[in-house]
Amino acid sequence: MIYNNKNFYMEHDFEIRTIREEENDIDLLLSIENRTLNVYVEEGIALHSRMQFSAVKGILFRFSTLESSHICTIHLLRNIDVHSSLVNFEINYKDHFIKVKDQEYFIDMRFCKKEE
Repeated sequence: MIYNNKNFYMEHDFEIRTIREEENDIDLLLSIENRTLNVYVEEGIALHSRMQFSAVKGILFRFSTLESSHICTIHLLRNIDVHSSLVNFEINYKDHFIKVKDQEYFIDMRFCKKEE
């Protein structure tokens, strides 16, 4: 499935719900049902391969639809509550998109370069 809103683009294998939409801010929730999540960053960054998080209930994506904003905050949730965040981090999605793919024993989340 594909989610595309302004410059924020995501390919995913899960149901996605909009849980908050106020003026220019949107919160999206992907429920991954207590699965292990592998987060990959593109080559050239100091991280060798991936970060792994176990028992993630959901992924919250918080972004703005303003043309001048390209920052998305991503919260990995232990429960379906933003205050149960295991970790949160920001990405700049101006030149990247997100892939969240279901694998047999885990979930892969990758940040991929957009083709020009």
